Amino acid sequence: MLHKESIEFFWETPEFEFKEKTKKWYWTVGIIAAVLIAIAIIFQNYLFGFLILISGFLMFTLSTKEPLSIPIEVSKHGIKVHDNMYSYVDIETFWIGENVKNEPILLFRAKRKINPVVSVVMQQHINVMQLREYLMDFIEEQEMREPFTNKIIDRIGF
Repeated sequence: MLHKESIEFFWETPEFEFKEKTKKWYWTVGIIAAVLIAIAIIFQNYLFGFLILISGFLMFTLSTKEPLSIPIEVSKHGIKVHDNMYSYVDIETFWIGENVKNEPILLFRAKRKINPVVSVVMQQHINVMQLREYLMDFIEEQEMREPFTNKIIDRIGF
């Protein structure tokens, strides 16, 4: 934790929503991977085939992984998500909205090139309006949506 006396809001959230995979899901992933590998071999694109093989292996391996509990801390120093500290200087904007499951989420855009939008599910005990007012003292509020990659990952079943 940061300095305990400076933490204004604290909660824990799962790293991701765990979804139990069915046999149909495994068969679908396996068949799609096999077809793509066959296409790669036909077109003599062996690197693509190898990447599909590795991707399929990783999907099967990660499909059984249980989510970690990620601590979230909001203080006068910034927002800490697990081991990543985002100072307010490094955050451009924030937005508090709802995800597709109508759970409150905190979105903020960090000043970085890869994956700039960070999305964090909030627990029910967090007063959304108090958190919003607190963050507005440090950073600008701007409407945002969850990243498209989150929707793709959810659609795939991860």
